[in-house]
Amino acid sequence: MKLLIILVLSGSLLNCTGKTDSNNSASGPDKKLSPKHEPVKEPLMKPVKPPEKKSVAQKKAPPVPKPIKKLLPLGIKDKGVFSKFDSQITLEKLSGIDPKKTYIYVNKKARTLTLYHNYVAAKVYPIALGGAPKGKKIRQGDKKTPEGKYAICERKLFKKISPRYGSASLLLTYPGVHDAKRGLASKLITKAQYTEIDKLLKDKKTPLQNTTLGSSIRIHGGGVDSDWTLGCIALRDEDAIELYHSTSHWTPVHIVPDWTPGDKDGDGIADQLDILIGAKKLILNKSDYDPAYFSIKYPWGDVPENKGVCTDVIIRAMRNAGIDLQSLMYDNIMKNRNLYPRIKKPDRNIDHRRVGNMLVYFRYHYNLISNGWSEKTKDKFLPGDIIFMDTITYPGPDHVGIISDRKDSRGNYLVINNWASGCVTAEMDILDSVSILYHYRVK
Repeated sequence: MKLLIILVLSGSLLNCTGKTDSNNSASGPDKKLSPKHEPVKEPLMKPVKPPEKKSVAQKKAPPVPKPIKKLLPLGIKDKGVFSKFDSQITLEKLSGIDPKKTYIYVNKKARTLTLYHNYVAAKVYPIALGGAPKGKKIRQGDKKTPEGKYAICERKLFKKISPRYGSASLLLTYPGVHDAKRGLASKLITKAQYTEIDKLLKDKKTPLQNTTLGSSIRIHGGGVDSDWTLGCIALRDEDAIELYHSTSHWTPVHIVPDWTPGDKDGDGIADQLDILIGAKKLILNKSDYDPAYFSIKYPWGDVPENKGVCTDVIIRAMRNAGIDLQSLMYDNIMKNRNLYPRIKKPDRNIDHRRVGNMLVYFRYHYNLISNGWSEKTKDKFLPGDIIFMDTITYPGPDHVGIISDRKDSRGNYLVINNWASGCVTAEMDILDSVSILYHYRVK
């Protein structure tokens, strides 16, 4: 017993909180596993819920509701990691969305439509455009999709699939004032038409739909196999229905040539969703928990893809968004040694893989959303958020995971993480049963 106490105090036991250890391991003290902590055989359908802290009772994991309908594949080209799993990625149906607090960004080059809720990316959809998609729409019949700021001014949900608009139609306020100014300058419309368009838009009404600038520009269903519309933005029919229910009259719609807010790697997928998608690919990869020290390249270095610890889930998922924590943290460590007192000699192979070091970096670079989970704060937890946890008897953060977009039967999000020795990267039902210390969002 005295020898064990001496070892603990000297810091020679493996520790993932940032303390120096004799084996240079990325691991933390092994978590005592009950049957409920065993690796998940089917992580996408059977998440595991560990017991309450210090509990050894064997309880059956609560059931997770299965989707009513088969989810559509992501259908978007992702620049990120583990691309062999791209075709298997799906995003869950949206829930908890207030249609009056959403807005839309359309990235024409990436062929993506992103729905934002309360200024956080909630979902991304693949799209199709007009038959001549490049450039701004100038006049009727040019088959170009317009560019600029618009809004939804008419909404229709069809009981039967419409040959022209698919399952749903969201009419946009095209032509906008900027389109009308350009049309007036090029003599495509009259001064009276320009004035009428301007007045209608100020009154939040549908602008003129009978000018040579074109009309009836919509977001609608019908499919995304090719750019087939006359200038509209097409979605898959299931996506069009979901977007209909997630928007309202006068929801803002920004259509741009090649940009998505908060998209580090420029693939048309906002970082919040890119991190979630990366984490979901890691579930499919099923890396074994392995705290060993590895020599890795720099920058963009990674441990063997079939191995990793809890921090590697974060590193890899953020890399899917084009964020290299290895180089970012190493640079920060070298410039701010006083912030990392536990690091005696910087090591770019391992320092970024320790929970304690990662937390220091997050404190100074990302948004702290909350300091714990409760009924009052639960709605602040969103898919793609990152949480630091206290899961063992040693005080302080020792574990980290990513909020999934799947929920348990009680409506709580699951957590994507690599729990401990004997486990693989998986979704687990732990949000309300472990101590959440810090809750961050990468913005």
